[in-house]
Amino acid sequence: MNNRINKTIDKYNMLSPGDRVLVAVSGGADSMLLLNHMLLIKDKYGIRVSAAHVEHGIRGQESVDDARFVEKFCKRNDIEYHQLEIDAVNEAKAHKTGVEEYSRKRRYEFFYSIPCDKIATAHNLSDNVETLMFRLLRGTGLKGACGIPAVRGKIIRPLIEISSDEIRKFCDNNNIEYRTDNTNADNSYSRNYIRNEIVPKFKKINSDFEKAVFSFISDTNEDMEFIDSVVDKAYNEAFYNDTLKIDVLLKYDKAVVKRIILKYFSAFNISVDRVHLDEIVKLTQKTGKIQICGNLFAVSNKKTLRLADLNKREKKLSFVSKVLKISEFDSKGVDFYCDCDKIIGTVKIRARIEGDKIMPSGRGCVKSLKKLFNELKIPQEMRGSVPIVTDDSGIIGIVGYCVDERVKIDSDTQNIYCLFRLPSED
Repeated sequence: MNNRINKTIDKYNMLSPGDRVLVAVSGGADSMLLLNHMLLIKDKYGIRVSAAHVEHGIRGQESVDDARFVEKFCKRNDIEYHQLEIDAVNEAKAHKTGVEEYSRKRRYEFFYSIPCDKIATAHNLSDNVETLMFRLLRGTGLKGACGIPAVRGKIIRPLIEISSDEIRKFCDNNNIEYRTDNTNADNSYSRNYIRNEIVPKFKKINSDFEKAVFSFISDTNEDMEFIDSVVDKAYNEAFYNDTLKIDVLLKYDKAVVKRIILKYFSAFNISVDRVHLDEIVKLTQKTGKIQICGNLFAVSNKKTLRLADLNKREKKLSFVSKVLKISEFDSKGVDFYCDCDKIIGTVKIRARIEGDKIMPSGRGCVKSLKKLFNELKIPQEMRGSVPIVTDDSGIIGIVGYCVDERVKIDSDTQNIYCLFRLPSED
């Protein structure tokens, strides 16, 4: 088992010497095996291990006991421990969102707020199989069939090639204690029904069903890598002045054209469903426009395809912030950063408003955002979606473009304020 986990780690280059690895630990068999394994290999890989647990306030005393179990394990093994307690049900209601969606958002906000190089989660092969089946039932394409990625940004999943049955058996045979979530038996949850009812039926037909699905997922990922390389090349050829050149699109197969369009829209943080995607493809053959959502339109003049009225569409961008010592700071993966000690009051993120001004670092002059956006050649359609960072005294930066002179990093900087855009999905 340990050798298999290490092979997965090496296969996907999950760890580097000196990495600070934060293990997300629920207390279940998967996460306890992961935490034990990280302790076992920390010297071999030259890593430092810490743990994080979220108590969601959903399962009463059982949930509290899970948190105590994880905390006690960490104390016994001298592991740095972080815990977050939330009232997921009521907080989700207050935010008018689902409990699962809200809980996931809070978990990742919490994990990203803790200084680390990697976040290790205990997603396993069975989770991947269930995810694929769930997506197929709802409707998905090749991208969705790629399942849960082994590595995504700083998130790593060392158990992704091992089934939950194998994990529990190994824990039981090697005296690795773990907690059992009784709600996993509640088949009113779709995922539990897939896990407890549907997957066992497939295993009756093929006892190696999970391994067969893993082979399919692996092949699909390889195919997607090739397709993505073709699409990237075609996209670079088609993209011009924030539009897509239709004469270039028409050179390619419909499957490639669809992916180019999806890639173009995703650059604006816009998701396009199947119905709208088919309509946009048809738009490449004529002059016209198609409403995507609210004031958002896809517009064609038979020469170019572009987005319009995006500035009128209300967008929600999720960021998490953290403060790092200058000695800890690495700009890689950071969406915005500045000198923390120069910030006045509370940091907020908003869309631009009329009259906004900034003094871009190193420019020596104050610019209106309108003039600055013109200089940066940000099209009108994109300007309403650019996140503006402010404190109590005004604008301190524009995510992805510049920081204000007032809060720039200099030789006296000791603490750095960082913003990270949260991932959208597992």
